[in-house]
Amino acid sequence: MQQHTRAWSYQVLSVVLGILWTCSPFTPAVAQADTELDVQVYTLGLHLFHLGDYYQAMTEFKRFSLLFPGHARQSATELLIGLALQEEKQYDAAFTHWQHWRLPDDTTDTARVAAFKLGELRFVQGQYRQAILQWQDFLQRYPEGPLVGRTQYLLSLSWALDGQREQAQSLLAAFPARDPLASQALALQTELRSTPEPTFKSPQTAGILSGVLPGAGHLYAGKPWQALTALLLNGVFLAGAAYAFHDGLEVTGAILLFFESGWYLGGIYSAMEATRATNRQQQQDLAAHLKATYAPPPLTFHALQTPALGLRLRF
Repeated sequence: MQQHTRAWSYQVLSVVLGILWTCSPFTPAVAQADTELDVQVYTLGLHLFHLGDYYQAMTEFKRFSLLFPGHARQSATELLIGLALQEEKQYDAAFTHWQHWRLPDDTTDTARVAAFKLGELRFVQGQYRQAILQWQDFLQRYPEGPLVGRTQYLLSLSWALDGQREQAQSLLAAFPARDPLASQALALQTELRSTPEPTFKSPQTAGILSGVLPGAGHLYAGKPWQALTALLLNGVFLAGAAYAFHDGLEVTGAILLFFESGWYLGGIYSAMEATRATNRQQQQDLAAHLKATYAPPPLTFHALQTPALGLRLRF
């Protein structure tokens, strides 16, 4: 009940601010200055953001963008809209927002953060190859300055999570020793060197084994229950067909052999897929461990204002 009342109050206040703007005699040029109205709209959105009411905060920030184009806080407003979407876990919407808002020739720190966030969002979603492309684009656009060290570290980690250890280690070997993430980079580099790569099994070998003996391919893939099931099913159909032919029931035997051929060929395909699934699971388990151990937390609104990042953001 209290949440509904608060949301209703915010909406009423927004309507009142809109009416005040509509009735205001100010010209559009004057509206771009820090008037009382623009401060009120922006402050309301920021207040809602701090309260964790990100949906209502986005509403106010979007109203601010429409009412005061070209305002000095326009870039901060667009950045906050993306951060609100990220807090709401609307990662694709946040990615699209920052991608469309960022200007190619914008060299401000808000644009820098937006470019960084494109990679961070894909990293959080587990889309490491897309994250790698975004990190590389960031480093090409911003070869030095704030967030460069963090991007280099996350690029190395993204390579490792994607199974590309050589690329990850080459980047980690050249990681700046004075960067705040240097100790984590060294620990990651040490683990990648000391931990053997997953031993992947061959799907072709699994298929051949299943062709020789149904169920053998599944056993090779580490699926003993599937191996037992495949062996029993094929054995039952073959035994039934043999019994039918022995008793002169050629039609019944042919039908059983027809179904047996389907189980036999399906077992070969299933063994190959089971091997691929085992390989994927090994890679995912390793990636989950590396991400949980070495991935820094995403840069939130408060983290972006940490002096150590060297950003000059005005909210």
